[in-house]
Amino acid sequence: MKSTYRRPLTRLTLACAVVLSGCAAQRVHEDGLNAMASGRSAEGLQQLRQAAEMEPGNARYRIDYLSQRTLLTHGLSSKADDARSAGQFDEAAKLYREALMLDPSSDRAQRGLQAVQDQRRIEGVRNQVDTFLKGKQNEQALEAVRRAQRELPNRAELTALARLVDERIEADRVERERSAGLEAAFKRPVTLQFRDANVKMVFEALSRTASINIILDRDVRADLRTTIYVQNASVEDTLDLILLQNQLEKRVLNGNTLFIYPATAAKQREYNELKVRSFQLSNIEATQMATIIKTMLKTRDVVTDAKTNSLVMRDTPAAIAVAEKLIAANDVPDPEVMLEVQVLEVSADRSSNLGLKFPDSFSLSTPSTATTLGALRGLGTDDLTASSLSLGLNLLLQDTDTNILASPRIRARNKEKARILVGDKVPVITNLISPQQNGSNSVITGSVQYVDVGIKLEVEPQVYADSDVGIKVNLEVSNIARTITTASGVAYQIGTRNATTALRLRDGETQVLAGLINDQDRSTASKLPGLGQLPILGRLFSSTNASGGKTEIILSITPRIVRATATPEARLGEIWSGTESTVRDRPLRIDPIGSVRTGTPVGGAGVVGSSGAGASGAGAGAGAAAGGAAAAGVPAAPRVSGPARASLPARRVPGITPAQPAAAAAAAAAAAASAPAPVEEAPVDTAPVASEEETAPVAQ
Repeated sequence: MKSTYRRPLTRLTLACAVVLSGCAAQRVHEDGLNAMASGRSAEGLQQLRQAAEMEPGNARYRIDYLSQRTLLTHGLSSKADDARSAGQFDEAAKLYREALMLDPSSDRAQRGLQAVQDQRRIEGVRNQVDTFLKGKQNEQALEAVRRAQRELPNRAELTALARLVDERIEADRVERERSAGLEAAFKRPVTLQFRDANVKMVFEALSRTASINIILDRDVRADLRTTIYVQNASVEDTLDLILLQNQLEKRVLNGNTLFIYPATAAKQREYNELKVRSFQLSNIEATQMATIIKTMLKTRDVVTDAKTNSLVMRDTPAAIAVAEKLIAANDVPDPEVMLEVQVLEVSADRSSNLGLKFPDSFSLSTPSTATTLGALRGLGTDDLTASSLSLGLNLLLQDTDTNILASPRIRARNKEKARILVGDKVPVITNLISPQQNGSNSVITGSVQYVDVGIKLEVEPQVYADSDVGIKVNLEVSNIARTITTASGVAYQIGTRNATTALRLRDGETQVLAGLINDQDRSTASKLPGLGQLPILGRLFSSTNASGGKTEIILSITPRIVRATATPEARLGEIWSGTESTVRDRPLRIDPIGSVRTGTPVGGAGVVGSSGAGASGAGAGAGAAAGGAAAAGVPAAPRVSGPARASLPARRVPGITPAQPAAAAAAAAAAAASAPAPVEEAPVDTAPVASEEETAPVAQ
């Protein structure tokens, strides 16, 4: 007997436990939602997870938990992405780890944390390479980049860094070949004080000060004059400034020789050395990059290969160097965004048919057999047939609810259209009848066209630098309203609703677009004449058929940035490109770099020649002439204490020109020493000089 009573008691206990557990789970679930709404995300998410575990079969609890966890994880990942883009790697790693604690399976957080580690490694390699390059250890820098590329393959940052190191190695090699001893001479400081002086005399002073040879083209005008006052400036900067003032250009011939010529188009085509460089582009189209280069650098010789997306350019080394920086700044990957779209169509149909249905017609008829007119006099009630009278009661209420949901996810590039179609392609058959001339049967030709019916969504995203996403949205919802059958085929009446808008959202922000409502109401009443029109009693003598339908379209869209807008490095954001007529990869400026060492410049290097036939021989003759003049007793260049100052010579010995052979120059100098010749006084610069001694004779 005890076991008989114990079994129902156990079942009752289990039922009570299940009910109490369900109530507890509901309370925990509501507390979790309230906590999430009040900003206590971690606590609320924990309670939602607990409610889902308490009732594993409750789909609502699990959906709420997963959706809130996804939103919170994406929010943390977005903040981490911003911190990573700003270079705050520690903060980014902390946020990514918090996201992984909430959702260990989050692919975005895992990839973000790995990206932080890779960027730290790349930043370390970049610092190491900078140290090597500053120390002129180019080979060690290249080895460091290659080692990092083996550890992190297919990284654009390392590819750009390797390209930078290769360019530095190539530039150093070319510089060593073209100006092995010129670099030191060019960096030597000099002080010049000339007022309205002949350019050739200024070049003579620079030649003796820097111990370099200067050869002039025969078309350099002899009447060019310049005024320049510089102190402790490098020879290179000073020379560039003088050339710019007088529309001249220079070309390095060897380690200690420069060739100067007019900066005309013909001379530049004749003397400018051109370089051919091939660029392999990864992101930007070659034609677009060629347009940028032609517009910025006025380069004509640019050829593109659409098949390999490469670009070949032929121009001066300075223009090539500027083009390299332009390509590095523009050849960046396009931003991409993942669009999470939900389209919901909610329709509700209501219909009712209530009331009494009275017969709407009554008729009397004679027998169907033929009869005579005389027989009609004897017709009675038994010979007449009346139609049936029926009375019906309509009691009908019908409700129909429909929900159509489409949840596509689509990834799109920046400013590229993406299309989504969720529906059917409805065939529309059209028959074309072609009559024949000979009277035979006509020829019927049928064609089938397909019409898209359903949900069509077209989006065009644009990713901004501040992690905002602009979206152009075009939504069209269509359905078959009615089928029309004709003699030539079947046609459809299609109902369409469209919405077009443009909006700007933050990364991970959800926007809901609603209001596309189609509301229809129809009502039909059948009434008994007279009685059916009474105010209250009329309902007893009428039947009402009412129907109505309401359809609403709801669009929810959430952008999530997959690849943000690439920001060029600071060194590529601002590039020196020279003047309107000349391309230079560095600015023209005078930088004070110190004082000149005490002593006399190395002799035998101060050569000012004239190009044309035998330019090299002319330069050698001038050097010999200067040596002969010194041997004949002409005063040599004074020793300079402190910063070197070159001014117009106080005396000038006629008869010595750079074009004279060495023997003639020596003879002229000997004659000047034995028989005093009239000395032509030259204008003296008013600026103070370092010494009162006479300067050496200079070539005219």
